[in-house]
Amino acid sequence: MKKFASQLWALCCPFWGTRRSWQAWLLVGVILALGGSVIYLNVLINQWSKSFYDALAALDGGLLYSLFAEYGIFILIYIVVFVYEEWFRRLLIIRWRSALTAELVDSWLAKRAFYRMSLSGGIDNPDQRISEDINKFVKGMVDLSIDFLMNFVQLFSFVFILWSLSGVQHITLFGSEWTIHGYLVWVALVYSLVGSVVMQLLSHKLHGINVQKERVEANFRASLLRKHDNAEQIAQYGGETQEKSHLLRGFSMIVSNWRRLMNAERDMRFFAVGFQRVSFLIPVLAALPMLLNKTVTLGGLMQIRSAFNQVHTALSWFIRVYPALVELSASMARLTQFRDAIREHQSQQDTPQAGGQLAIDELSFATPQGKPLLQNVVFRCEAGSWSKLSGQSGLGKSTLLRTLNGLWPYYDGKWQPLTGRSLLLPQQSYLGQGTLGEILCYPQSPLADSALLQCVLEKVGLATWGEHLGEQLNWDRIFSGGERQRLAFARALIARPDTLYLDEATSNLDHASARQLLELIRHELPETTVVAITHQKELDDLFPQQYDLTAFSHA
Repeated sequence: MKKFASQLWALCCPFWGTRRSWQAWLLVGVILALGGSVIYLNVLINQWSKSFYDALAALDGGLLYSLFAEYGIFILIYIVVFVYEEWFRRLLIIRWRSALTAELVDSWLAKRAFYRMSLSGGIDNPDQRISEDINKFVKGMVDLSIDFLMNFVQLFSFVFILWSLSGVQHITLFGSEWTIHGYLVWVALVYSLVGSVVMQLLSHKLHGINVQKERVEANFRASLLRKHDNAEQIAQYGGETQEKSHLLRGFSMIVSNWRRLMNAERDMRFFAVGFQRVSFLIPVLAALPMLLNKTVTLGGLMQIRSAFNQVHTALSWFIRVYPALVELSASMARLTQFRDAIREHQSQQDTPQAGGQLAIDELSFATPQGKPLLQNVVFRCEAGSWSKLSGQSGLGKSTLLRTLNGLWPYYDGKWQPLTGRSLLLPQQSYLGQGTLGEILCYPQSPLADSALLQCVLEKVGLATWGEHLGEQLNWDRIFSGGERQRLAFARALIARPDTLYLDEATSNLDHASARQLLELIRHELPETTVVAITHQKELDDLFPQQYDLTAFSHA
């Protein structure tokens, strides 16, 4: 229980526990005031029901029409209050969801935790956790918390009415006479308590099934997205049959989980539905002796029935909201796991102190699973120098560049980056979404000087795209591999990094085009230090410093 409370507070505190939370608490106050008004109207309607049914039994037409008019006023007020209570509740939900989403997105992207989490693979579907789990958690917490408080007020209001209507009952049991005050309240309490215990016994499996449901649904959706993102490669291979088989396997897990959920909910609903229907008769049966003894009128019986159902509804809150509690618990568990993973990956090694040269001293690398790659690597790169790293494929050269760019946390040893900003151009650059101008300036904000952007495109051989800077298209499908690499060099010209890492950044270009782009970088960024991995031997003369990493291979 202590752990649960700690996890709950960790998710709630950033929004509810600061000085800026007063607006949220004000919204809560408004919602509770409106909810309290609804309960007060229900009390008035409960009193109205006695007068109405007594007038109905007496066939008093004049009083009946007057009571109809009174009920109409109650309904109009009820509609306005009920609608605005829901409106303010939704306002509170979206504000909390916005704050929690911003917090988690910020921490997920901070210190490149999102990248390191993708390497370890320990957290599935972060998109679902940020989108759906936050929504379910926030909505569940707001709805359940407010409903709980409203149920308490409703119970407090109607239990006194039901107690006063119960009178004093004398029962002879086992030869002794028992005097019971408020016996209808005790009937409602015992009936609701028994129902809650049985519901807990029938529903204990639902938590684990719901956690698995969220996971398999998210996995299937992520698989569909991967098929969409890689549609061209799948079509080129003709891999439709295998992809269909993979999707059907993923969906079969959804079906299996769904059947488990169906069976668990079936057992729960058998009891819940019967329990709910019987509850309509319990107050009538309990108060029937009073009606037969003429100690209560028909209107009084209807008032008892109404008050009993209000008390029973409040006491049966746990039964009614149990599925929502299970869903809330599942989303909270996934969000807590996500937050813990973010903190763990943020605490991994950060980029060391920068200096006047790029210095690597006995640096060793491994995969996230612990498999050794390069070991005890040693070399130096002076500021403004051009260096090439060579070695057979799979040696760990790309991992070395990722480490030097501050991405890879799985290393031992010492190294010193160069002072200033660094940029790594991979073999296939990320294009993202937006206009061509935004794509070109990524990761910086788009520049307003379209003439400058057109000039950069012309320098890298993409002059024909200069008139399309404001267009927003599916650039990932439009640009070829060579054009993507030219665009990456255009980004480097705009970003002007102090250190530029090239990981097979010209592999889709012919040797002449690759040389032209590299010489462009040397001319436009003469102070930039360049460290490159390339298998194009025709470019070796551009790199005065060359380091063969084969000697540092673990094998």
